[in-house]
Amino acid sequence: MKKTSSFLFLFILFGIHSAFSQIKAVTENGDTIYVYNDGTWSYELRESSSQSGSMDFLNEIVEVETIDASFTTPASSKDKVKNAMDQFQIFFNSEDWRRVPPATLNDEAEFAFESKFSDVWSVVISEETPIEKETLFKIARKNMEDNTGTKPETISLTQFKVNGQDILRGVLRASFSGITFVFDTYYYSDERGSVQFTTWSSEAVWKKNEEKIQDLLKGFEVIGLE
Repeated sequence: MKKTSSFLFLFILFGIHSAFSQIKAVTENGDTIYVYNDGTWSYELRESSSQSGSMDFLNEIVEVETIDASFTTPASSKDKVKNAMDQFQIFFNSEDWRRVPPATLNDEAEFAFESKFSDVWSVVISEETPIEKETLFKIARKNMEDNTGTKPETISLTQFKVNGQDILRGVLRASFSGITFVFDTYYYSDERGSVQFTTWSSEAVWKKNEEKIQDLLKGFEVIGLE
């Protein structure tokens, strides 16, 4: 199971490093930018870039449920990792999660975790380009559809506060090779960049362990903001 799940994720990983030659996105400041596969971006579309696929999906309106709730890092999450740009840190419970080399799950990941209690994996991807949280979610869903051939189902899309910051939580269900997977992700963005903190597992495992998965995700803490 672990091998199959990890292999699938390599194909449907969602980020601004997508299957498209470039992604048209809107920053937190309202500027339109073009993000390319090599990690660079520009305010104007480069003439040398080929168009591959419609960007119409970015114009789709998604319904976000705003929850009047605020969550904090669980007391059991005592271990910590901190990102290189000092934008965020993640607290986790080492009795439930082990750190693994990020490249074993995805080359773009900054951190990666593997569950000790079941078949659940997690990666954290951060980008220096600020992109709206809803745009990140749309890109994730589109990449999933393109790479699996099946349109994923949105189980929920909610916004709430985690350790004092607005977080968008997107939960997607996708099927591949007869297995139904659930991707449970926190999206965050500020002027320093964008972050995707995602977990994935089979649907049955997700339903059974959603609380522990959320305990990991709630360990996300933004730092360095005044």
